[in-house]
Amino acid sequence: MKKYIVSIGVDISDNDVKTNPKVNELVNKEIKKRLSKLGIKATISNITGDDIVITSFVPENLIEKNNKIIFEVLNKYAEGFDDLRGISEDKDKAGEGLSYAIAESISEYGDAIIIAFDTYGGESFVDEMALFVKEIGEKFGYDVGCSVSNEPIEIPGIGYTGAESDDPVVVITVEELDDIPKLAGLIYGGLLSFDKLYFVKNGDEVNILPPGVIYTMTAFLNGNVIDLYGGIRRKIKF
Repeated sequence: MKKYIVSIGVDISDNDVKTNPKVNELVNKEIKKRLSKLGIKATISNITGDDIVITSFVPENLIEKNNKIIFEVLNKYAEGFDDLRGISEDKDKAGEGLSYAIAESISEYGDAIIIAFDTYGGESFVDEMALFVKEIGEKFGYDVGCSVSNEPIEIPGIGYTGAESDDPVVVITVEELDDIPKLAGLIYGGLLSFDKLYFVKNGDEVNILPPGVIYTMTAFLNGNVIDLYGGIRRKIKF
């Protein structure tokens, strides 16, 4: 049976610049506990400004169940509900909601790179950045999932999220560990061409000159998460 990497990005904070570590801990603990019983490896992979991304390595037949459980947990612990309330069972009523990206796993361990963006006044140009990352992955033959869409996206087990969702997520699955540094370097280098975009550590708040966008890049490896910021910084010495 095919397996997939599913990433769900959401703002459940009560502010626009950072997340609550205690809430993150509660969400992560319950998601891991409930999904592990189904044989699904899941965790918070990215924390970018006021957004978190929950990433799962999940069999095709459990995608709907995976998403439903994550949505339940988010509603249980959320301090801010705007993104959650943007979800609708009616496609035409879906508003700014979750960011949803899915890509087929080509590794038995579910290895992938997850890139998450957060905006502060950069809503008008952030989609271009995410689509650029998507294009890099596809150009080099990787399977890519991207949350950017011109129309509402159906999230199995949850409902529809609107096209105006503005903190995109990109998932790129890889076959070999050696693909990680090559792909991460290409993404980092390519994104340098964008003005008002800042590469930050996983977990960083929005500490920029607005308007602008921040992004994090992590490796999701067999359910474990590695922040790629430190490795890229040491290699490139920026």
